[in-house]
Amino acid sequence: MVLLDTNIASLLHPKKSPTALRPQYEPHLIGQVIVVSFQTVAELFQWAQERRWGAAARRDLERVVGRFLVVPYDTELGRTWARVMTAARRQGRRLDVGDGWTAATAVHRRLRLITHDRDFVGLGIPDLDVLCLA
Repeated sequence: MVLLDTNIASLLHPKKSPTALRPQYEPHLIGQVIVVSFQTVAELFQWAQERRWGAAARRDLERVVGRFLVVPYDTELGRTWARVMTAARRQGRRLDVGDGWTAATAVHRRLRLITHDRDFVGLGIPDLDVLCLA
């Protein structure tokens, strides 16, 4: 199982324009159970809302999200988020709230996080395993 950050999960939507990123990350997804945080689902729906996607594109998004194993919020995940955010700040790094939830989900579930966001790299957070090709 691997946890996808929103920027990688979005590459799997059929409406997404082809980019060089998808072929870079695809080998790391083949044969894996794709997991996302509840935070990623919310961000994907936000993109559809902001871009005023029509009904067909939203149905496609629902199908894509339906293929993912979604990690919901629970109290331990909340505690992990607090540890992740505090650890990042103590190192002089600032994670936005959404990135904190994604990192916390990876730590909490002990999943490799696949992202194209260098904000996750080098955080030094125990059990945070990041694959970032940016």
